[in-house]
Amino acid sequence: MLTDVQIINLGLSKLASSRVKRIDPPSTPLEQYMAVNYPQWKRAELTRRRWVFAYEEAYKLTKVDTLDGVRRKYKYAMPIDCLRPIRTKRSEWVQRGKYIYSSEDNLYIDYIRNAPESEFDVLFNEVLGCKVAWESAEYVTQSSTKRDAAEAAYDKAVADAARANAFITGPESVSDEDNDEAYSWLGVHNHG
Repeated sequence: MLTDVQIINLGLSKLASSRVKRIDPPSTPLEQYMAVNYPQWKRAELTRRRWVFAYEEAYKLTKVDTLDGVRRKYKYAMPIDCLRPIRTKRSEWVQRGKYIYSSEDNLYIDYIRNAPESEFDVLFNEVLGCKVAWESAEYVTQSSTKRDAAEAAYDKAVADAARANAFITGPESVSDEDNDEAYSWLGVHNHG
């Protein structure tokens, strides 16, 4: 189990850069840069794929409101740690901002959660470390060549994680109705 600082230093080591001692509170410009950016890089990487360690299944949502005169009359709050709800086959719910609307009186969803570093898979540590290197290469080294090398290392780390089944591959289900809703502003309808 690595900490946020250890993952950041894993990335910085790929650039042969100096390391950080802490990011909370930061005391150097590099620590400040990492304190501002690392949380976003972490959340983006967790959200980008369905990592097994961050995948929450069949979570019962809390109903916050019942609306009249609409098809999806039940409004649910997403879990606090939810980064992205996952659509499963035959899901009829829709997400609007931080809420999910459904015609189901009791709703269970799968989702990607903002897992703490203590739960990270070792392969995710490598992917995130490579992401730190890629995103910070120009700031740290002023070298686009090092950035390109870090991007290649990131792609390799993702491929290694995929081969080891560290994340779920394959498309998420989306119904034709959702496609109609998503593209309604174009006047396009799928009557399949």
